[in-house]
Amino acid sequence: MVKMSSEENKLEEIRKRIDEIDDVIADLLSKRMRYAKQAKDEKVRMNKPVVDRQREEVVIEKWCERARGNRRSRGYDLSEEMMKKVAEIIIEYTLEKEMEE
Repeated sequence: MVKMSSEENKLEEIRKRIDEIDDVIADLLSKRMRYAKQAKDEKVRMNKPVVDRQREEVVIEKWCERARGNRRSRGYDLSEEMMKKVAEIIIEYTLEKEMEE
């Protein structure tokens, strides 16, 4: 068995915490998809279009606001560009899944 240095142990612990956060993110994205499906079902029942560009813009702006607020309150950088891309990817994937049904 190869003995790890304290630096390697520290790195492994950090990676373990990152993996745990990734698990939580995946679980939250799954929950978000379930709620998006419910929203789609409600829009269909109400004879509203599934695609709502105005709502998409609001969601993207909220993600950008989170980046701005996070930067001020916590002192580390979540760039608006990154958060905007994350929101756009989530919206795009959600719409693809909604249109498949």
